[in-house]
Amino acid sequence: EGGGGPAAPPAATMEADVGGSAAATVSKLITHTPAAEVSAAFKEAASAWPLWDSKTHPQKPKNSGKFRFDYNGSYDTERVLITSGSATLFPTDGSAAVSICGGDAVFFHKGFCCDWVVHEPMTKHFAYFVGEEESSLALADIACDECGKDCTAESYLSGELDLCPKCFKANEQKHAGAEKQRFGQPVPEPKPKGKRPASGKAGGKKKK
Repeated sequence: EGGGGPAAPPAATMEADVGGSAAATVSKLITHTPAAEVSAAFKEAASAWPLWDSKTHPQKPKNSGKFRFDYNGSYDTERVLITSGSATLFPTDGSAAVSICGGDAVFFHKGFCCDWVVHEPMTKHFAYFVGEEESSLALADIACDECGKDCTAESYLSGELDLCPKCFKANEQKHAGAEKQRFGQPVPEPKPKGKRPASGKAGGKKKK
């Protein structure tokens, strides 16, 4: 699976960007550099990228830390700096599992697909690249997997399905736990407001 994607970039390119050397693990579609080998320059660049939180990502079963992700967007590589947490990635092509944790750098190349198992809630900075140029293309052109309509401005991610609001609401029970997104980014769920005490029922007796 994923054989149609480009191979990992040359090790020299990876070392220049991230700072990894012999400690970096490079396979066909994923490059992993442990925290101790990540350069200060890469950390500084990554600090300006959007932040992803595993708690907002749909999981099956719910809150299990388990989900599948297919890196097949309109980009060559998703570059990531893990800021907290830990996880094990199990490639669907049967290749060796990869363990990642806070401080690590990971390059996910197009065509990679894996099953995530998050052990400790994870956050990571991420950005998409076409060649060596950062790109916003991956956040555009989101189409509903059921009706085909563009839903870039607002969509729901249910497992590996992108759904427009209409298709999501048509079968909301089936897609319970789906992640709401705007322009490909998760929308934080509003915190429930505390109940106010009913008028006249707190603070002692009413005055006559």
